[in-house]
Amino acid sequence: MEIEKQVAELVNEKVTTAKKETESKIDSVKSELASAIELKHNEISHSLVEAKSELMEVKNALSEMTKTSHKEEDKSIYAQVDKYIDDNVEAMREQFKSGSGVIEIAKAVDTMTTANGTLPTALPANYVAQTQGVPLVRFRRPKIFQYANIFSTNQKTLPYVEAKPKEGDFAVVAEGGVKPQLDFSWITRFIEPNKYAGWIKVTEELLYDIPRFKTNILDYIKNKHDLFKEKQVFTYLNTAATAFVTASVNTASVVNPNIIDVVNAMNAQIVNTPNYTDEPEMYGDVVLMNYADIFKYFSAVKDATGRNLYGDDYNTTGMMRYNGYTFIFTPLVTAGNIVLYDSSKLDVSTYMDYVVKYGLINDDFIKNQFVTLGESRGHIHIKNHDKRAFVKGTIATIMADIKKP
Repeated sequence: MEIEKQVAELVNEKVTTAKKETESKIDSVKSELASAIELKHNEISHSLVEAKSELMEVKNALSEMTKTSHKEEDKSIYAQVDKYIDDNVEAMREQFKSGSGVIEIAKAVDTMTTANGTLPTALPANYVAQTQGVPLVRFRRPKIFQYANIFSTNQKTLPYVEAKPKEGDFAVVAEGGVKPQLDFSWITRFIEPNKYAGWIKVTEELLYDIPRFKTNILDYIKNKHDLFKEKQVFTYLNTAATAFVTASVNTASVVNPNIIDVVNAMNAQIVNTPNYTDEPEMYGDVVLMNYADIFKYFSAVKDATGRNLYGDDYNTTGMMRYNGYTFIFTPLVTAGNIVLYDSSKLDVSTYMDYVVKYGLINDDFIKNQFVTLGESRGHIHIKNHDKRAFVKGTIATIMADIKKP
């Protein structure tokens, strides 16, 4: 029994000693941990103070920028940042306390503009043409064809005959007197057709890649053909026309002449210059002038009270009727010049209709290229006797000639 008592006392002593040592160690660890926590807390608090100070500096800077900004969208951005800092300081403090050391600040949403869209690389050169197509080339419309004899013929060489008196005339003959003899002559003339042609070479890729481009080519060639043919008609009639003759019976006969007086003087020359006695009268009915002369000789001409001399009976759309004449304004006539002619005396024929042809030349086949060609053949002619029905001149010269001193 004594031994058991001694063992129990020894065990109690050891347990008490161990307990005291353990409690001492726990107190020591608690003390060290408390010191570490306090140190860490001080460090976090110091960092938070510094962070808050920096954030407040950013806030103040942004606020200052807001005051000086003139852009409403900029003010909106700065206001968002400013408000976020005020609303989330405490949350950021808690994040520091938790030891994460991370502050998440939401980015202020920017205003979307067209600048948001970018193009990293350049578009293909013909991108828009490939998607939208190419519009037709715009051309003015020929006008002279409306005032000419237009017809078709199957004759390559177009002949015609002109006749005129030769010698002699009727006379009053006394009884038994010799009666006068008369005769006349004729001459055969002819004209050969002209060919009007042009072509365009294109690649197959061009036709496949750009919508409706074949239509563009066909339209372009046809319009150029018609305008070129009109130019040839004008060149022919302008070359055939007789120059206005000054110092004639009409010289110094008009007080304050205007453009209509000029045209009437030209018409008087047509009427008064027959090829032979008793030839039928010819009268000009079409006047060709440059666009630049519309204003000078129509729009700008006023009467004594300042009203337009020609009232509302004229226009500047390129063609008009006035005082019995058809005025055609065209760039074919040089500014300052004028042409008057009888439209019934101008013949324009078609010997070979306008056609479109496709073909290859040289090594086009291996290059994926081919030619589109447009052409026609026809005659342009004015009979020799009818050339007097075409008169040309300079407006200022004619006006000076007919002006009465």
